[in-house]
Amino acid sequence: MCTTISSSPVPNRISILDVLRALALLGIVIVHAHDHFNIYELSFATEGWQSLANSIVNWCYNYLFVGKAFLIFSFLFGVSFFIQLDRSEQKGIDFRKRFMWRLVLLCGFGLIHSCFYDGDILLIFGILGFFIVPLFHCPSRWLIIMAIICFLQPVAIYDTLVQHGILPDCPHSSAWPIYVTNYTGPSRDEVYMTGTWWEVARFNLYIGFWGKWHYILTSSGRLWQTLGLFIVGLLVGRSRYFENIPRHLTLTKKLLIYGIVTHLVLVGIAAYYPATQRFLQCWGNLAFGISFVAGIILIFHYFKLSHIKDLLCAVGKCTLSCYVTQSIIFTTLFFGWGFGLAAYVAPWLCIVLALIIFCIQATIAKLWLKHFYYGPLEWLWRSGTMQKWQKMSKLSA
Repeated sequence: MCTTISSSPVPNRISILDVLRALALLGIVIVHAHDHFNIYELSFATEGWQSLANSIVNWCYNYLFVGKAFLIFSFLFGVSFFIQLDRSEQKGIDFRKRFMWRLVLLCGFGLIHSCFYDGDILLIFGILGFFIVPLFHCPSRWLIIMAIICFLQPVAIYDTLVQHGILPDCPHSSAWPIYVTNYTGPSRDEVYMTGTWWEVARFNLYIGFWGKWHYILTSSGRLWQTLGLFIVGLLVGRSRYFENIPRHLTLTKKLLIYGIVTHLVLVGIAAYYPATQRFLQCWGNLAFGISFVAGIILIFHYFKLSHIKDLLCAVGKCTLSCYVTQSIIFTTLFFGWGFGLAAYVAPWLCIVLALIIFCIQATIAKLWLKHFYYGPLEWLWRSGTMQKWQKMSKLSA
């Protein structure tokens, strides 16, 4: 368990993956900030320029961000999983056991992060990541079949058949803990707006935890999307696509066009036939994610954008640190145990704050990486994974 997988402090990285990781993180912080980190019972100006600004922001939120950045992160997780295991295997090392330990550590980060924000995704990735470890050597044809099954949304299909009387009903909520299904305490908004930090943390780790998993496993379809994208990321990593993008430019352009067209068609059908929305929204988000990834790859291939790329790569290398600190910053601003500003920050201002904080993080990350090999939490995670303190400072080298 103590074998070192690399002789250099930092393994070779694929820069476009860091760029995509950073942009997915930007999308996530925009969504979370718009939602005031899950404080929903708020009202803001309904007239004047602020009303127009809020309407524009709400449209962008609904059609460009919500439900999409999470999917890109899921795909990148699958790609990263393959890269780590593949590079280790090329050195004669089976990294699967250590990767599972790495997932356990990620769950630990997720639990700590959940004390601030109940929408944490680290714990989700940490738990679901165990499902793809046995698939590393699985034949590609079986991986494709499994991904298709996941994207078909089995739970949604079951619910549809129940609604038409074809299958008997089996209420999803019956399996959930009694203190969640029969909870009669203060609402989440009340706890967040007036509670102490400990009251928020306790709520998140109990009610918030089970509520999140109920959402993931039933109504949202996110469980199946996540697993499907983990598998697709594994397949794309296996194809060596990101290792030689110039050879795949024609395919990338086709993915951009097909993704956009498919997304628009599915959105249009869902608008005319609301009964299909549960399926088509999931598939439309997938198509949007494909076109977004393809578009970013093409932009950074054909245009230099070196300064922007450097900033985004810095965030991509420090994604864990940036993700956790975003939640700490915003919950301090919004929640009652902090400054309690949620009721005074309109949606348009939330997006402005998200962009400002992201840019500050990118600048700090770039400066940080001039002196250190890893972000602070990335270093702690890697050291825990290898069960040995990793070299951190470039100055000591």
